[in-house]
Amino acid sequence: MKKNILVFIIVFMIFVSFGFSKKVTTISEVLKPSAITISDEQMYIVENTSIYIYSLKDFKLKKKFGKDGEGPGEFKIFAIVTPQKDSILINSLGKLSYYTKDGILKKELKTKAGLGSALFYPLKNGFIGRGVALVDKKVYLTVNFFDSNLNKGKELNRMISPAQQAGKIELLKETFLYQTHDNKIFIACGKGFLLNSFDHTGKKLFSVDQKDYKKRKFTSEDEKKFREVLKSRFKAQYDMFKSRISFPDYFPEILNFFIADNKIYISTWKWENEKIEFFIYGLKGKLLKHLFIPFVFQNALEPYPAAIKNGKLYQLIENDDEEWELHIIDIK
Repeated sequence: MKKNILVFIIVFMIFVSFGFSKKVTTISEVLKPSAITISDEQMYIVENTSIYIYSLKDFKLKKKFGKDGEGPGEFKIFAIVTPQKDSILINSLGKLSYYTKDGILKKELKTKAGLGSALFYPLKNGFIGRGVALVDKKVYLTVNFFDSNLNKGKELNRMISPAQQAGKIELLKETFLYQTHDNKIFIACGKGFLLNSFDHTGKKLFSVDQKDYKKRKFTSEDEKKFREVLKSRFKAQYDMFKSRISFPDYFPEILNFFIADNKIYISTWKWENEKIEFFIYGLKGKLLKHLFIPFVFQNALEPYPAAIKNGKLYQLIENDDEEWELHIIDIK
């Protein structure tokens, strides 16, 4: 009896000292999910161009919709879900679709700016999205304003594309991430531990800038693992371009960022003991917390699908029996 009490105390102290508790539930309907998004009451899981809606209360499947195609209610190549207050927006190649929270199609918008324009996030009178610019024979990835009909507007930020028509294909050299929240724009684009925030007109509000951040070194073993993933996932393209692919001396400072619960969660490429480094900021750029959170990668290049909501990290992880589990980590 005393031994059991001692074990309980040790386990309890571990959870308290690290601030984490974990819940695991099986999601049996999906075979190869690519993304997960959490709203106040529902969870959306994307598998290629199919979308599953689950209740966040009991994780029961409520509806599945979407398929590959270019017609109404169909998605081409991919689907990305962005929950709104009274609806959900779904990005796919060449268009943006509006659905009710229960998965009923309301309307669709097709971009007129070419397939290089994609990944649109809502803003006060339009959207922020990705564009492509060609300047002096160099290709740039850009962040642009788009109007309510997805017509491309002024440029807000740019980064030279890692893939040019000739020369090296420089992977992991810089970060290119953006999204919107509460009619504000958040961009991590280029080199450095830098995230800029703008209002809906493009006026800069603040910067998160850690100039003294020590990056993780990119080793020859890292390169070997990354090349193995690229060869496995994109064999034909890899065989064609493998001699042009180059890697940096260090990983980029920022891996990804999430905005939830009036906080900015920035993850980096540093991990230890199956935990990944996070910096948590307020929405005005004040650093609130620095910690390592349990986080799992499916290979050297890609984390398993993850989302943050209500002080919890949700991550879909495939177990040894090829079943998909939803791991919920309390990070409050």
